[in-house]
This record gives sequence, structure tokens and C-alpha cells, in this order.
Amino acid sequence: MSSSANQLPMTVAERLSHKAYQDAVPPTARIAVIDIGSNSVRLVIYGKNGAYPAPLFDERSNCRLGAGLDKTGMLASDRIAVALETLTRFAAVIRAMKVDSCYPVATAAVRRANNGDEFCRPAEIILGEPIQVLSKKEEAAFVSRGLTLNVPAASGLVADLGGGSIEIVALKKGEIEHSVSLNIGHLSTCEEIEIISALTKISWIKSFAAKQLFGVGGSFRALGSAFIERENYPLPVLHGLKVSSDKVIALCSDFIQSDSALDGVPVARRGTMPMAAKIIRALIDISAVRRVIVSGTSIRDGVLATNELNETQRADFLLAISQEIAGTSFRFAGVANALKHFLRPLTIGRKPRFVRMLDVACNLADMCWREHTDMRGDLAARQILGLPVNCITHKQRLWLAMALYHRYVGLKQNKPHPDEMESLLSSKRRAEAITVGLALRFALIFSAGTCDYLKNIRLECQPEVMRLHIDPSARGLFDSHCQRRFIDFAASANCSAEVIYD
Repeated sequence: MSSSANQLPMTVAERLSHKAYQDAVPPTARIAVIDIGSNSVRLVIYGKNGAYPAPLFDERSNCRLGAGLDKTGMLASDRIAVALETLTRFAAVIRAMKVDSCYPVATAAVRRANNGDEFCRPAEIILGEPIQVLSKKEEAAFVSRGLTLNVPAASGLVADLGGGSIEIVALKKGEIEHSVSLNIGHLSTCEEIEIISALTKISWIKSFAAKQLFGVGGSFRALGSAFIERENYPLPVLHGLKVSSDKVIALCSDFIQSDSALDGVPVARRGTMPMAAKIIRALIDISAVRRVIVSGTSIRDGVLATNELNETQRADFLLAISQEIAGTSFRFAGVANALKHFLRPLTIGRKPRFVRMLDVACNLADMCWREHTDMRGDLAARQILGLPVNCITHKQRLWLAMALYHRYVGLKQNKPHPDEMESLLSSKRRAEAITVGLALRFALIFSAGTCDYLKNIRLECQPEVMRLHIDPSARGLFDSHCQRRFIDFAASANCSAEVIYD
């Protein structure tokens, strides 16, 4: 027997330090995007080791660089000083994190100010990078790109409400049809009649006949926070929150009142929320959209997508992210793809969105195997509910959370689970997610989480019958416990279970 045959498998720590492994895995690139807005200056640093740039650092300072701009046309010297102080800190953070690429962009305040250079010149010296002052068209394009990176086929209006401007874009299946930037923001001092007049002049806002408005920026997120608190909404995740236009208008009308307590609005937003509410209310009235969808995206996502991601990575961000998670979470290589192949018969006659979600569930199926047995289901569901990405809807979060929960727990009734998991989904979608979870549970336990044994079973799905074909060489793996799990899986799909040894 060779010496290599006697060699014990490397531990995780040993693999990570092994030169061949280090050569195979490229070092993580670090990318910084600095968003210099009228209200805040924000730095986000991403780690990119593949398709998914994961946020490593995220800090914002409310510098109010655009305060008073409407009246004077100038950036105030004290506001410039505060913004430069913030950038000095950000530059130190960027150096400490050894960032590879840095993209500083400035929006309406610097673009509109007559003395924008008084900020830009010292800021560029501090950062050691040129600042890209975005034109109105560029800002609208980055806002749209940030949204479509996460919602590729988005249709409707997009409104990015900042301190000094609002960018409004009409999207049709992810493509820009119209765009405009108006010098009206939540730091503005104009009257509501002026807001209505400016929006009414943009004829396509109404004629586009959008059904939904994607709200980008802190004011829309503040509105979403107030909705969640006042309505006791079950999932406290802002991105993807859908609010009917009637309820948005009711909230805005309350915010505008001089005696409003602004319940649910973050304290830092309360001073500017009445002006933001006037703008949002006017836009909804004129556009006649049916709902507002709060977006957690921003121009930063657009800058990142434009400069750092290729077309394949842009195609489906959720699949890309789940594939990267699969690469680091599965115990054995190739299992995610083997699961997809085994469960492909479940997709017969189903819509593409189900196929996509099943593939994502397969990619995530081993993400909590390291956790305590009694807590795996609960922790898997919570990780999905809190997944820090903007390419997933609330219902998709809940569907995946339920599927991953039942992958670990099966049909046990005595295990902890997030209360949110029971909300929002229809009974049909809940049943669907449970079936996928039980399918993953059966397949991974039968195969001991390995790839080879998954190749020894084949699934056949008929309208009322689910057949499991087992290669005779794997017959010994199919004990009574595996048989019970397969029966549970079939029953959850309203099928009888048959086992055939080929």
C-alpha cells in the first residue's frame, strides 16, 4: 500500500494552509465604493472572491453636504469640513483593509453647487483617487443598474429620493425606457405645489402606466420602517417590502402633519421626513402606481455592477450567491449538482421560477450541517430570513426558509422555528416548500451527504405516484428509516410511494 493511501484526510485548517489549495483559490479582492450624497457620505467595502461581492464594511455619516444649497447655490464651508473629516476616516479604513479598487462618486449636491471644486480638490487629495461627479443621466443609470442587478426583469418606475435630487426611471423588463433627474430632494425647501408642477411636466410619468414604484433611498426605507412598526408586519426586512399605494399615501399624509409623532420613522430621518413625504405622495398621485416596493439597492450597487461584474455574474445574482455558499458549505464536492439532477423530475410542468428556487435550495442545502443538531432547522431558517442580499423577495425568503427548515427537521413538531416563517405564503406555496425540504432531507440522509450514492437513485414523478429507482448496489442503504423519509416526501406531494430496485 502506498504512503498516500495511509495518509489521513486534511483538516479544514490544513487544506486552507496547503500551497496547492492556496494556488487554486484566488485571494479575495477588496472593492470600495464611496457614495458622496447631499445628505450622507457612505463607504461600503466589498470582498469579491467570485460572483458575489459580500459587504465587509459599511459606514455612513450624515454630513448634510447639500444643506442650504437651494437658497445659496453653494456648498457651505462647515458642511465641506464635516464631509472632508469623514473622508479622512474612510481613507484610513481603505488603507487598513488594503482595498484593491476604489470608486468615489458624487451626486446632486456636488453636481449642482457652484463651488463643487472646493470640496472635490481636497477630497481627491485625501482619497488619492479622482471623484466621479455623476451627471443626471449617469446617476439615473447607476440607480437602475443597482436595481436590475438584484431584480433583473424589473418593470415599473424607479425613484431614488436623495437629499438634493430625485431620479425617476421607467423600466420595462430591466431596460430603461425613460429617465429624469429633478433638483428636488428631502433637504429641499420648496412648496408642495412646486413639486406637483415639476412632476406633472414629465408627461411619461403618468403615460407609462406603471403598476409599481421601486423606492430607493433612505426616505423610502424610513417609510418602510414606519409601515412595519404600525402594521405589525411579520418580516422586519426592508428590501422587497410591498406597500399598497393607499397605505403609502396615508402614511405620507400623516408625516406631513405638523403634530405628527412620526411613529416608526428612524430618529435621524424625522427632520426631513415631511418634505420626503410630500415628494412621495405627489409622485404616487401623478403616476397612479398601485404599490410601492421598498428597495435596499442604491447607486453603489450600480457602480459595483458596472465596474466589477461580468455578464454571467449579472444574469442571476441569487443563483450566483447560492453557488458560492454551496462551494464553502457542502461537506463533499459535487453534491449540490447531484441534488439538482436527482430532483429534476419535480420540475416537470412547473414554471421557471420554481426550477430556479429549487436550484437555489439545493445550493443551500448543507449550509448548517456544522450547527447543533437540535438547532439546525431554526438556524438555517433564520440565516435565510436574514441573508444580507437584495436579490430576493420576501416570499422567496420565506419559501427558502421553510424548505431549509424541513430539510433539517423533517416533520417533527417539537423543534424551534422563527415565527415569521408561518407568514405571507399561501398554503400552496408552504406545501411546495415543505416538499422540497423533505426531498432534500431524504436525499442527503440516504447518501450520507456524498455525491456517489446520489447517482445510485433516480426519481420518477407521476401525477399521483412517486417512484424511487434504486441501483441494487445501493440496496443496503435503503433501511426502514430511509423508507419512512421517502414516504413522507411523496405524501407531502400528494403522491403514493413506490420503490423499484433496477
